[in-house]
Amino acid sequence: MIKRLALLCCILMLPTIAAAGEARNYGDWWVGGQIGGVFTLNRNLDVTGPNFAFTTSNSISTDAAFSAGAIVGYNFCMPYRPKWQRYFGVALDFQWNQFDQSVGDSPTLSGNQFALAFLARAQYPLMGNDKFTRGRLVPFIMAGPAIVWTNSNFNNIGGNSKTSTDVGVVAEIGLEYFIIPQLSIGPSFRYRHVFGPNHDFQNVQVNSQLDQFMILGRLAYHF
Repeated sequence: MIKRLALLCCILMLPTIAAAGEARNYGDWWVGGQIGGVFTLNRNLDVTGPNFAFTTSNSISTDAAFSAGAIVGYNFCMPYRPKWQRYFGVALDFQWNQFDQSVGDSPTLSGNQFALAFLARAQYPLMGNDKFTRGRLVPFIMAGPAIVWTNSNFNNIGGNSKTSTDVGVVAEIGLEYFIIPQLSIGPSFRYRHVFGPNHDFQNVQVNSQLDQFMILGRLAYHF
């Protein structure tokens, strides 16, 4: 009787044990930090005011700058998921960089940029084994929309500090190398296009767009 009861309990618990085993493989959260350099192409200004409008030609230059940020992501890539789900993920990225600009020989206008990006991710794990179940070497690409805040200080030319909030697009290609199963490092190259910054100076609207290139190094921990 006792043996039959024990066997019945084991049979009833099989779905629970199976579900628990599956739950251990339901995804891969990770967090990371990155630093690097930002390079911004010279840009035009579209100037519009009462009864006039004109466009300058590559008149604004931006200094090469330092950048730092943090990222959190979720990969659908644990070992026992369906194969196609191992190649995809999502990430939320926050990045800061210096933004010092000038017009010809005019004084430098100091500033900062902050960007929040919502990224889709595709990856192709390589060199996986029983220990490095995520893969040892993982090339990836990420892309998505961003919100960019650009703060510029116009004190050097008699103005005040202004902040422009704009929409952007981010694309990144990179490589992860796992030192241990939970820790990865790697370089990446990021492109960001910003539909701004845009400012209003006493009924004169000044609009521009940014093309920015970033070389980043990232350290990430995978849970």
